[in-house]
Order: sequence, then structure tokens, then C-alpha cells
Amino acid sequence: MTKLRFLFMLASVAAFVSCGDEPAAPVAAAPATTPKPRPVEVAAATDGGYAGEVVQYLYNYNPVGKRDPFRSPIDEPKKTDELLSDVGCPDPLCQFDLEQLTLVAVVSGDANPVAMLEDATKVGHIVRRNTKVGKQGGKVSQILRDCIEITEFFLAPDGKKVPNRVSICVKKEEKVERVLDLFNNKVTE
Repeated sequence: MTKLRFLFMLASVAAFVSCGDEPAAPVAAAPATTPKPRPVEVAAATDGGYAGEVVQYLYNYNPVGKRDPFRSPIDEPKKTDELLSDVGCPDPLCQFDLEQLTLVAVVSGDANPVAMLEDATKVGHIVRRNTKVGKQGGKVSQILRDCIEITEFFLAPDGKKVPNRVSICVKKEEKVERVLDLFNNKVTE
């Protein structure tokens, strides 16, 4: 009962305080639109005076083809063509021949399939399309359900580049395990 009296008193005090001389102005919500860019006004002057003509310019920044202004130009990495011509392929998979690599697993249910190659030292490397593989500088051209296709280019005697496609597939294990059937008490292979 005391809670009910307290709430009644609180409501009456609130009603008394809100009964003033001026009604409260309703609060209007701000529009949810984004502000439009304002045009920059530039006055055209002749001989130091004002010509009275105003030209409006809208400036939009397009970062395509420009370098990142927050990165140092000194520490900027070389392009991949320059790297390949100087040192060869910098990737760790380029240290091995294709015969030394084995395909361990393939994830192909995605728009960008991924595969795992294992090198001669039993270290796994994840590859995608266009990943450089092998000492000849080949690239992964296709990743299929249980194979990957690597395309290498060789120079022919006439000076043309000849593509050589090599497929590496997952090796299926032929290991037969003995299974004990507990229901029939038999061993099957």
C-alpha cells in the first residue's frame, strides 16, 4: 500500500511541475539524410577586381592509380615483375620441383577453391588460383575436386612461350582395415 501512495504522490508532483505558464515545445527528430557536398565557389577576377561571375566546382577524389599517401615511398615494395627478374620466385613453393609436391586436400565447394600442397619436408602450404608453384615459375590455373592443374611456360627454340600443364591429384590410400562386427562376432576386411 505504501508503494501505491508513493507513486500517486510522485505523479501529482510531476503534474504540478509540468503545469507551467508556457507549454513545452515538441522535440522534432532530425532528418536521416546524409548532407550533400557543397560546391566550392570561385570568383573569376580580372585586373585584381571582381568580375561578378561565380564558377562552381565539385571535387571528387578518385584513388584509382594513385599510391597510398600514408605509406612511405622509400619502403614501397617492388613490383612482382621486378622481383621475379632479380631474384626469381620469392614464394616458398618455388624452391621445389613439381614432382616433390603432393596434394593433400582440396576445398572446392566455394567460388574461390583452396588446396593444400605438402612439400618434401612435410610442410603444408595453402594454394589458390594464380599461386606460384615450382622451380619453373608455374601458376595454379585450376583447382578441381580432387586435382589441381599447374601451368608452366617454357621457351621454344623459335622464342615463343609454350604452356605445359601438369596435374597433381590426391593419392587415394589403399589401406585395408580389419573391422570387428560385435553383433555377429565376426572380423571383416
